[in-house]
Amino acid sequence: MKPADPPAIFRQWLSRDPAPAYLLYGDGAGIAGLLAKTWERKLRGEGVPIELHRWTIEDLGRESPTAAWRSPSFFSRLRIFTLPDLAEMKKAHRDEIRAYLESPEPSAMLILHGTDFRQARTFSGAPNLLSDAPREDRAVEALAQHAVRAAVEGGAKLTRESALFLARWVGASFDALDTEIGKVLAFAAGRGEVVEEDIRAVCVSRGAVDPFRLAETLVRKDRNECLSLFRRFAAVAEPEDYHKLNGAVAWFLRSRIQGKGSAGSVPSRRAAEIFRALSKIDREMKGESRLSPGQVYEIRLLSLLV
Repeated sequence: MKPADPPAIFRQWLSRDPAPAYLLYGDGAGIAGLLAKTWERKLRGEGVPIELHRWTIEDLGRESPTAAWRSPSFFSRLRIFTLPDLAEMKKAHRDEIRAYLESPEPSAMLILHGTDFRQARTFSGAPNLLSDAPREDRAVEALAQHAVRAAVEGGAKLTRESALFLARWVGASFDALDTEIGKVLAFAAGRGEVVEEDIRAVCVSRGAVDPFRLAETLVRKDRNECLSLFRRFAAVAEPEDYHKLNGAVAWFLRSRIQGKGSAGSVPSRRAAEIFRALSKIDREMKGESRLSPGQVYEIRLLSLLV
């Protein structure tokens, strides 16, 4: 297969020699794994022997990170370490990374990400570190490009529009996308083409509801249709599906504000009202409420449909 161009979001970085460390944060935090995958493809395609290491918080506590990064391998020219979220690390680990980057090991590359924007932005000033905080639409586009390529490698065809649908649904997360694309390809095996209905059937609460249609009914205050869609969604949803639904509604709103799509724009007051509710839903699902995600979501929906 002809080597594919790297996602535009990484093109400048991959046009140069590998840097000691990279940091993605903000809406782009979830594509750190894609950066590691893109570097892997490029280097292996050039015949460079590499090793990939994906560390967890437990690994950081168990290992001596600096000693591991400074220990060259006899079998590879470059070792790529994808590290956990900066926001989940202890301060001692973040400080150790900063100290290491003062004089990094040439045979090691660290790939970092941060979901806490303010914290990560401060960290981005570390030496020998390239950083970026891409907008969500650029992260989604990069994931969609990866999904199309993954489908081709799996012997199937995935249109850009269907790939974008999948990337939006998983919430700009490479790890989630990688898991879901595998499921979709298995589901559509033998048919040669993956269509949006396959993605809905496998990924979106087993196809019960189109989250973007639900978002549209919410925007126009179609109480009966919105609640009907939501309750069908809730009947088969897993707890993590509500977080994905929140992201899908937020994406729908932003796209309408930017004038994309055929459903028309959203009045600014209505958009602000829904964004405030989505923020409350997110906090409550992350621990501020003792209610289940489904209960939290329905209560907030009802308040928006009055």
